[in-house]
Amino acid sequence: MLLGGLGVGSVAQANADRVNAESTAQTTADKPIVWKATLGTYKDSATRDTSTDVNVRGSVGDTRFWVGYYQEPTDFKQSRFGIEQATGLASYGKLISSVQVASGGFVGGSLTWDGKQDNVDGWSPLLGWGRTNAKPYVNLNFDPNDSLLWGGSYSKRSWGQFSLFQIVDDRLQTGQRVTHAVWRGSLPNAVSLVVDAFHRSGASEAGEEKVSGNGLSTTVELRDYFVRVAYDQKANYTHANITRLAVGFRY
Repeated sequence: MLLGGLGVGSVAQANADRVNAESTAQTTADKPIVWKATLGTYKDSATRDTSTDVNVRGSVGDTRFWVGYYQEPTDFKQSRFGIEQATGLASYGKLISSVQVASGGFVGGSLTWDGKQDNVDGWSPLLGWGRTNAKPYVNLNFDPNDSLLWGGSYSKRSWGQFSLFQIVDDRLQTGQRVTHAVWRGSLPNAVSLVVDAFHRSGASEAGEEKVSGNGLSTTVELRDYFVRVAYDQKANYTHANITRLAVGFRY
């Protein structure tokens, strides 16, 4: 069950990392763990409520872990924890596995194959699978958690990386389907840019009315700081539109 949404960050934080939507942190002998802190706000057009989320992520080599806390103006709030491991497959890219737990009894996990080789241009495949115990969970991008992912990416150092992929519900009979087109590239003056255009369709629950909408998320990174702005139509497969703003830094 997808309860709501918040960003790219891990595979449900997690779905975003399936497609390398976030910069890879560089550790050094003096900095064995790279930390990233993010504060986000989410404005719901239907209720006019503003929800908040704070999360801290750590990266050590090919391992990422995070803790987060989400709260709505109503009584709903949720703490979440997760860990993700990337395993290199030589010339076959890497396998990304993740586990998430959250207050309210949620447990979930995912497994994703990213066929892209580091520093190698060209086409590469993306395949992924996610499962949960169907308890409520607030992820960062409104994509279904019990799902299949399929797609691919094309990278060229002078252009950046373009990814096209779908995430589809394969368990709960909601018809939820999200198609993402993501471009990540570098601009002058050490500025990085990530643009994610997406289309979603489906129902919030099996048997409910199906809706469809579009969205756009843009992230600007300058050295250790970033800002993300997103507009999300039919968020959580309802008639609500959500505007998201997130700011953060690495340290």
